[in-house]
Amino acid sequence: MTRMCGNLEQNVVETAPASGSRLAEHYARALLECHSGYDLFRLLKQMTLDMGFRYFLVVRFPLAGETNLGDLSLLSNLPAELVQAYDQADLLRSSPILEKLQDSTRPVEWEADDINATRKPEAVEAAERLYADFGIRAGICFSVHDTEDRRGAISFSGDRPACSMDEQLFLSWICNQVFERATFFAYEEGTTKPQLSARELECLGWTAAGKTSSEIAVILDLSEHTVNHYLTGCCQKLSAANRAHAVAKGIRLGLI
Repeated sequence: MTRMCGNLEQNVVETAPASGSRLAEHYARALLECHSGYDLFRLLKQMTLDMGFRYFLVVRFPLAGETNLGDLSLLSNLPAELVQAYDQADLLRSSPILEKLQDSTRPVEWEADDINATRKPEAVEAAERLYADFGIRAGICFSVHDTEDRRGAISFSGDRPACSMDEQLFLSWICNQVFERATFFAYEEGTTKPQLSARELECLGWTAAGKTSSEIAVILDLSEHTVNHYLTGCCQKLSAANRAHAVAKGIRLGLI
């Protein structure tokens, strides 16, 4: 049964935690202004920086046989190179954080050195190198669920100190609100095919073929600025976090 995201809006501000109330109220109201996955991505990116982190990741929990982080991601600002290397090293299969999140609803705070040391021996070196290359020293993860009982997790990582109790309470609350929005945009909104212009479809198609904005500009005899404008439109209409996400959704919807 399709749920209406608008029905949730009345509760968002009212359920904000009292601790850090000004921050909670600010983001509660900002969430109500998110009308697409693209809006939510921008809000999460800003909140991540405001909280002193570098990266965020919103994922659904894996089904049997799923072992790639990239397939589970709903929203993220993790570099594509990081996710690709993570999956090539098959690190999700040995993730101690995922195991803890699936067994408990409590937040999981971690330091890279500690969690990587608990991985299977063959995965330790790859994990340590990857975390070091991208400046990830610590983070915190929250187990979340939506009103359709879909479960997932939201993580924040970087090199900031451990969160205070007030910060944990705020993040725990906001993460469930974010996951509700993220799954709505990923599953419910995604059932209708957005209308892209001919130029947007051309730019998206060439992006899927591996072309850069400057290369597409030459092919279509447009300015690079115009190409970027069309691709931004694609991201907004497809509720995509970035171009790679837009290409993936475009392929799934049969647009390219």
